Amino acid sequence: MITFRELTAHRDDLAALAEFHRTLYVGLFPDPDERESLANMAGYLRLKEHGWYGANNYHIVLAFVGDLLAGAVIADYLADPAAGVIEYLLVSPDVRGRGVGRALVDHIEAVLAADASAGGRELAGVVAEMNDPRAVSAMADNLDPVARALIWHRYGYVGLDFPYRQPALSPGQAPVTGLILIGKPLSAAWRERVPAAAIILVVREYLRWAMRIERPVDSAEYRCMAAHLSARDDVGRLPLDRYVGHDAARPLDVHAVGGADDPDFARTLDVYRIAFPPGPTAVGEDEFRSAVAQPGYHLWALRAEPADPEPSGMASFHALTAAALLGYVTLTGPLRGSGRFPALVARLEQRLLADRPEVRGWYAEIGPGTDPAPFHRVGCRELAVDYRQPTLGAGEDVPCRLFFKPPGRIYDPPQLTASDLLTDLAELLSAVYGVAEPREHPTYRRIAGSLGTGVVPLR
Repeated sequence: MITFRELTAHRDDLAALAEFHRTLYVGLFPDPDERESLANMAGYLRLKEHGWYGANNYHIVLAFVGDLLAGAVIADYLADPAAGVIEYLLVSPDVRGRGVGRALVDHIEAVLAADASAGGRELAGVVAEMNDPRAVSAMADNLDPVARALIWHRYGYVGLDFPYRQPALSPGQAPVTGLILIGKPLSAAWRERVPAAAIILVVREYLRWAMRIERPVDSAEYRCMAAHLSARDDVGRLPLDRYVGHDAARPLDVHAVGGADDPDFARTLDVYRIAFPPGPTAVGEDEFRSAVAQPGYHLWALRAEPADPEPSGMASFHALTAAALLGYVTLTGPLRGSGRFPALVARLEQRLLADRPEVRGWYAEIGPGTDPAPFHRVGCRELAVDYRQPTLGAGEDVPCRLFFKPPGRIYDPPQLTASDLLTDLAELLSAVYGVAEPREHPTYRRIAGSLGTGVVPLR
C-alpha cells in the first residue's frame, strides 16, 4: 500500500526532509545545476507556514511503501494562471514498476486541483520539466530518458513545443538548456488549445514563486521564451511517444544488425540493392561486411512490426567523434509514405546520443534525384558549400547537397562553425571514404577555401 506524507515546517517534518534529500534526492538529480538545496526547501516550507505564498502554494509530498521511502513529488500551485508545476518527481529505483510514480502524480494533481478550488478556480493544467531525450547532455541521467518520456506519455502529458530554458537556480549555478516543458491540459480552455499567453504566464509565475526571480524580465532565458511564445497564439503539442519514435499508431521496429552472421544482414542488403542500383555511390556486400564490424557503424533493418518476416526498409549511419553521417536510408512496402521517417530520425538521434553524449549533430548527403523534402520536415538545413561525395568506385566525385541537423527540436538555424565543419569533414573523408590524406582531398580543400572563420552559411 502506498501512503503519502505532506511535509510542513514542523521539526519532525524537517528531519524527514533532510533524510529524503540525503538518501534519495541528491542521487536521483546528479546535475547540480538542476538541484535545489536542502536549505532552500526547508526555507520554502517556513515561508509557507508564515503565509508568504498568499494564494499560491508549495508542496513537498513523500510516498511510502510500508515504512520504505519510495518516492516524492515537489510542486507549486500558481494562482494567477491557475496552474500547477511539478518541480521534481522521484521514485526510488528499488520500487520502480510498482505504480509509485503514477500514484504520486495522481495525488499531486488532486492536491493542486484543491488549491485552485480553494480560490474559486478550476485547475487549468499541470506542467513539469523533463530532460529532453533528444538533447545533448554532459550529465548522465538516472533513468533512460526515452523510458521517462513514455512514462509521462502514459500519465497524459505532452511536450509543449517551444524552446524551454531553465534560468540558473542560484548565483552559483548555471542555466539548464537540455530540458523540455511538458504539460497536462485539464480545463476545457487548455484541452481545446493551449494558449501561448497562458504558458508565458505560467513560466513567469514559476520563475517568480519557485525560482525566486523577482523580475523574470531580467532573465535572458525568460526573455527568449517569452519572445518565442509571444509570436504565436497557441503552443504546439508534442506527443511524447512520437517525439521519441514510439508511436503506437505507426509502429517502427528497428533491429540493429549485429554482424555479417546476423540473419537480417542478407535481408537488409536485399532491400538495399533494390533501392540503390549500381552506380558511383553504391557499395557491395564486402564493404557492408567490413563496415558492420567497425565500432561506431550502425546498420538497421526496419519493419512495421517485429513479427514481419522481412524488413521493409534499411538505414545506416557512421558515428564519428563529434557528429554522424547518415548513410543509406530507404523505406519500402508498408513503411513507404507512412510518415515514419520522423520516427526513424528520433531513433537515430537517440542512438547517436548514446554513442556520443555531446554530439553536435549529423550530416546527410542528398544526391541528384533525391527529394530533400523529408529532411527539411525533420529540421535539416542545407549547408551552402560545394560538397562532392568521393566516388566509391571509378569516376568523378558526385555533386551532392550536404545537410546538417543538431539533435532534438529545432527552433533556430543551426550555428555550425567553419572549424567544426572542417573537423567533421576531415574525419568523414577518412573514416567513411578511406581517404588517406583528407585535408588534401579536393572536396576538403574546395570547402575550406570558401569558408571564413565564422558560422557556415545556409541555403
